[in-house]
Amino acid sequence: MNQRAMQVALIKNLPVDLAEEVNQRVIARIKKIEREREKYPQKALEKHFGENILPILALYLVLKEDHSSPEDVLELTRKVTEEMYTIGRKRMAFIGQFPFFYRVIQKLTPQMMKSAFPKEGFDIEWLEVSKKQVVFNMHACFYLDSLTKYGVPELTPVFCGLDDLIYDGVSPHLRWQRTGTLGRGDAYCDFRFINPQEE
Repeated sequence: MNQRAMQVALIKNLPVDLAEEVNQRVIARIKKIEREREKYPQKALEKHFGENILPILALYLVLKEDHSSPEDVLELTRKVTEEMYTIGRKRMAFIGQFPFFYRVIQKLTPQMMKSAFPKEGFDIEWLEVSKKQVVFNMHACFYLDSLTKYGVPELTPVFCGLDDLIYDGVSPHLRWQRTGTLGRGDAYCDFRFINPQEE
């Protein structure tokens, strides 16, 4: 994730001077973790950790140093993270305006999951890929495993929420449905992309 995006998101949630101070400390924490962390042979896992997990992990650890309330830290981390990822929803909404949007989801989701979510980090059970719906469950998650290693599994739901941010209500040609996630304490994460025209 672009550090500039985090800086902008911090400014929207904190006084400017404090936002800049926090941003600089986050950059320093990222560099420290990067020097010390395990490197993954799978390029996809490296990308997940380096671009997605690491910046938010560093932000959370920095904010924990400044706040006595764990709930406040999580809430601020969630707000900053969602602000950073609103661009993802905007891109999805642009594609989602077209009637063929569900067909794009149907075709590309299995390909994307295979290449970007390797079995070394994710355990995916495919249930259906049809003109009606794309459905799969995730029984192991690299995000939860990584954050647990750093002693902050409670941060995982922030990432779970990004799926809802990006997909929920994003298009009249797609209905997103989820009942639980590993990060929120459920037995698995469920993903269900429904074609409203086939309901």
